[in-house]
Amino acid sequence: MTRDALDLFVGQVIGLLPARSAEGEDPVRARATRMLFPRVGGLPVAQQTKAPRPRVYSLITNGRDLGVLTVSGTEIPVRVLPLDQATPSEATAFRITEMAGRALRIRGVAEGDSAA
Repeated sequence: MTRDALDLFVGQVIGLLPARSAEGEDPVRARATRMLFPRVGGLPVAQQTKAPRPRVYSLITNGRDLGVLTVSGTEIPVRVLPLDQATPSEATAFRITEMAGRALRIRGVAEGDSAA
């Protein structure tokens, strides 16, 4: 079964989830996954004491629901979801800031604890 293509546009907010578990991965990828997707591992999201600083990330999609998120040179396979009521609560929200074909620039906040 093939999924329908996602209609993405600049300014849209999307949800991302890691496509696979961070268990057994290299430590750099596992840490980046915990930082961006703390709810997936059941980690608590700490209250921010200062204004969060959003960062820009690169996302290459397959035109449907899968992509590769690049975080400081580390590639994390992700599922791309439209942000709506059916989006799982574990997803992390990002805003699309630029598009060029299947390459996207997205902006979001790493909510995980850097010490985790």
